[in-house]
Amino acid sequence: MRRKGLFDGELWVAEVADGAGPEPVVAGFAAFAEAELTWLYVDPARHRQGIGRVLLRHVLEAGDSARIECTVLAGNDNARALYESAGFVVVETKTGKLAGNERFAATGHVMEWHRP
Repeated sequence: MRRKGLFDGELWVAEVADGAGPEPVVAGFAAFAEAELTWLYVDPARHRQGIGRVLLRHVLEAGDSARIECTVLAGNDNARALYESAGFVVVETKTGKLAGNERFAATGHVMEWHRP
C-alpha cells in the first residue's frame, strides 16, 4: 500500500510569538509536492489571523508550476473561500473514502490555480 507522505516535497512552517515565552510557537504549515498543495493547516486557536493566507501566498509565489491543485473537503467553507480569494476554482467534486482513514466517506472539491 502506498501512502502520501505528509513531508514529501516542500514544507513551510508559520511561527508566531505567543507572549508566553521567548520562543515562537508553530501556528500552521503548508506542504507542496508535484504541483499540489497537499496540506494547509492552521492551529484552530489561530484562525482568522491571516496565517493561512500568508502560507498560501508563499506556496503560490515559491512554486514554479503553471498550475497548482488542492482538494477541500465539502463543508469547509472557510478554506474554500480562502482558496477562491487567491484565484483557485473548483474543477471537480469527488466522493469516496477519506485519504489516510478509509473507514470514512468524504466529498471533496478539487480546485485549481493557474499562474497569471
